[in-house]
Amino acid sequence: MKIYNQLLTLILASMLGSAYAQTGDNKVVVQVGFTPSIGDAQKINSSPQLRDTVYKVPEFKYSIEEMKMETPFEIVPIKPAKLSGVPLNKLYSNYVAMGMGNYLTPFFEFYHSKLRSRTLKYGIHVKHLSSAGSIKDYAFPALSDNEVELTASKILDQSIITSQIAYQRNVFHYYGFKPSLFPDSLLPKDVDIAQRFNLVEADFNWYRYKNLQNKMNYNLQANYYYLQDFYRASEHQFALDADFSWNVKLIQELNQQKAGIKVKEIFYHNILDTLSPYSTNLVTISPYYHLKAGGLTAKIGLDVQAKTDSITELYFYPAVNLILEAIPDVLFFNFAASGGQQRNSFRTLTDENPFVISQIPLSFTNQKFQVNFGLGSSISKSINFNFQLFYDHFENATLFVNDTNNLYNNQFSIVFDDYDRVNLKAGITYQKHENLRILLLGNYYSYNMTKELFAWHKPNYDVNLSVNYNIQDKILLKAAIINYGSSKAPIWTDGISSTVDIKSWIDANLGVEYRYRKKIGIFLNLNNLTASKYNRWYNYPSYRFNFMAGFSYIF
Repeated sequence: MKIYNQLLTLILASMLGSAYAQTGDNKVVVQVGFTPSIGDAQKINSSPQLRDTVYKVPEFKYSIEEMKMETPFEIVPIKPAKLSGVPLNKLYSNYVAMGMGNYLTPFFEFYHSKLRSRTLKYGIHVKHLSSAGSIKDYAFPALSDNEVELTASKILDQSIITSQIAYQRNVFHYYGFKPSLFPDSLLPKDVDIAQRFNLVEADFNWYRYKNLQNKMNYNLQANYYYLQDFYRASEHQFALDADFSWNVKLIQELNQQKAGIKVKEIFYHNILDTLSPYSTNLVTISPYYHLKAGGLTAKIGLDVQAKTDSITELYFYPAVNLILEAIPDVLFFNFAASGGQQRNSFRTLTDENPFVISQIPLSFTNQKFQVNFGLGSSISKSINFNFQLFYDHFENATLFVNDTNNLYNNQFSIVFDDYDRVNLKAGITYQKHENLRILLLGNYYSYNMTKELFAWHKPNYDVNLSVNYNIQDKILLKAAIINYGSSKAPIWTDGISSTVDIKSWIDANLGVEYRYRKKIGIFLNLNNLTASKYNRWYNYPSYRFNFMAGFSYIF
């Protein structure tokens, strides 16, 4: 430690001695202010140079060796999917109902159909209803309705073929006279006032149900029937109806457009007596264009008709139908304009009034035009209503009048007239789920005749109210009230014509079905509950209160 201190003292003394030794000419005197500065930098005026060198990619050698990897695999069966929600109801192939009512009224009905199938459906329907009752003061009014119907449908990949064959046998009696007004020697037997219609009919329909973009859509129909009555008056009718359409793009802004053409031919051959068989033909060609733009749906076309009777005549009619959804699924408006020739065939006239004479004059009625305005609305999920106003002009239209060539005046013939008709149609429905359904329909008619005083046997209004109520699929209730307004009929007394009023009438009906078991039910139908004595045709009163009771069975 002593040596260390001595060395440190010696070093410090040497340094102090050197500092004091700087004397004489080495002294610097600064007389002005000092301004420091940095001299200019010396730049290197050279650019880097890239030396091109060759890089040799190393060469690799490799190989893939195959090796099988053993992996265990076990097949596990997939359980079938289960339907969620409500399962499909069990279907039954057969239904039969039988009953009996007053006025000696037996009833029988049978249905048979194939169960669920993706490709084929068929069914059989058989029905019988007859009555051998009596109506006070009038001739024998017995009737009989019989029907057998076979239907079948074949479902293909893109189309459906349906066919139907039916036979009907309907018997009526010309009971519209009072036997008490005639002596016994002039009274006819029941068979002398009988009328019987035999109808055989076949239908065929083939249509595409998949409307493809680049394919032609089609709907082909064919119909034939043969009708003959008790007095050998007969009618053959053969009809062909073809509708072809294509999806088009005539207006680029619209997505749904269709153009098509419809061709229909109806051929009639009538033999109303052995001396005057004759044939008529009606051909209709209808090109059309169908579009949908927003809430507007329009179908615009033209009906060209060629009518061949004793001569051939050509007619043109508009075919326009517009529907505008003002509020989607709530409110719509519609407009239509149309017209056309209508054949007054033996079948259409006897279907409307079975008490016509066999040698009834047949012709065409020209519906020169029909204009239709309307609106409809879905007020709620349960209530819908629809109002339609029609204005028509008819030429050579048919009206039923009593045939004065018959001693008893108990048959009808027809007269022809031109008239305008205004028809206001209204309907409202109420449906609560599947349990309750109420339907109210009504029509009001106004006629402006040309030659005849009135539109004979045409009521000025009709109203139909129907109610169906299902109580837990155990009790089924149905009620119907039909109300027809008054009409006029011409009568002749000693060659003098006069007019009689056919009063308005109401027919109230009630039906109850109780399903004793799931497959067995019993029913009771009550008709004309008010027991009113009304006439649909002049001097043809209906049955008063009548009922029918029976049972039904499903298997």
